Amino acid sequence: MTTDLRALVANGDIAFTGAKPKLPTTLPDVTDSMLEVYRIPLKYLYYNDENGRIATQIKREYGDITPHSDETGADYNDKIAQFIEEDNPTALKKTKKSIKDKSQQVYGYVLQDGRIIDGNRRFTALRQLVDELGTTQYFEAVILPFTYDAKAQRAQIKRLELAIQMGVEDKLQYDPVDLSVDAYNTIIIDELMTVNDYAKESNLKVKDVEDRLATVELIHDFLVFINAPDNAYYLIKDVKLYNPLYELVKKLQKYFQNAGPKYSQTKETAFALLSKMISTGGDTVREVRDYVNNVMDTANNDEYNNQVEDIVEHLRDKLEVEPIKTAADFRKRLDSATPELRELNETYVTTVNRQNRGKNVDNFIGDVKETLNTLQDMHRGGGLTGNLHFNNFSRDQIEEIRDMLVKINLVSSDLIGVYEDEL
Repeated sequence: MTTDLRALVANGDIAFTGAKPKLPTTLPDVTDSMLEVYRIPLKYLYYNDENGRIATQIKREYGDITPHSDETGADYNDKIAQFIEEDNPTALKKTKKSIKDKSQQVYGYVLQDGRIIDGNRRFTALRQLVDELGTTQYFEAVILPFTYDAKAQRAQIKRLELAIQMGVEDKLQYDPVDLSVDAYNTIIIDELMTVNDYAKESNLKVKDVEDRLATVELIHDFLVFINAPDNAYYLIKDVKLYNPLYELVKKLQKYFQNAGPKYSQTKETAFALLSKMISTGGDTVREVRDYVNNVMDTANNDEYNNQVEDIVEHLRDKLEVEPIKTAADFRKRLDSATPELRELNETYVTTVNRQNRGKNVDNFIGDVKETLNTLQDMHRGGGLTGNLHFNNFSRDQIEEIRDMLVKINLVSSDLIGVYEDEL
């Protein structure tokens, strides 16, 4: 059940405060005569489940949920109010004290059915004051003549929401996942705005919006890779993976202009390495940059992809045991894939070391000298170094070392010829 707030205004059930604000953006269907602030009883209002800040949180905790006002039942608003409080308890406490001491100083915006477009924290504070003081509270807000039923009206609502939330300096900043998903839903799914429109209303650069859209597409692919629902954006927030994926997508776009087999293989390799980074912890953004610089952006990329192809498949087999729904599920599955992640990392380290050897002449000569020193130590020690004895080795390990020495002998003979030709 929804309530028509404008009908209540016409009946005298909702009072006009006398304030007439100015919109932060231009809406074609809104005239100055509509911009009046009213004192609205809290029971008629409800949080906007389409709000970019809280939509991901709702999906994580409750899946699909039907929004409604306290007039129908307080369960919905109570659940969202908990999100608001947990997100920034200090800001909520400050807002509540301000309203208690000086009344509501900043008006909000609501739709005619009671959906709150701006003012979640103020509404939350007012609901808490009702419980704490036992007094009747009112939310002062502009009542816009819109609902979410019509697509054209949703577009205007989104423009207003972005202008308010993103165009005011002291507003709480969007979580990057929430902002990117909001842009994706607005532009790609609902087709309410163009990229340029969204960039203008949200005070972002067009390239930034485009990168965010591409990041959401990559998030979809990553979630499918780990066997999670492709819209489980909360998982990306919980494992703090947005910034690495944002960094990665820009590099993938740079090095692979057209999607193809090499792009797909590199993408899956990168997803496997991201999983390893989550498992071991650390600065994932820096590690992604290192991977790009040392492998993806080198001649070794194809070779590395081929070397780890089977490892990546075995990792996916572990991830596909059952669907992943939470960050805890994901970490538990990664624990079960420790052998694969260790082998993946060992191959990565070997590739990076090989790549780094050729970065400058001094390092290269130093590596050759170190190899010579190791072989000389072995020669002086009768085949071993330090305190090792042959009875420390298995027969297979002795055979492995012998075979490597044979290969070293053959390769070094060929290399002597290469350097003779350069003299």
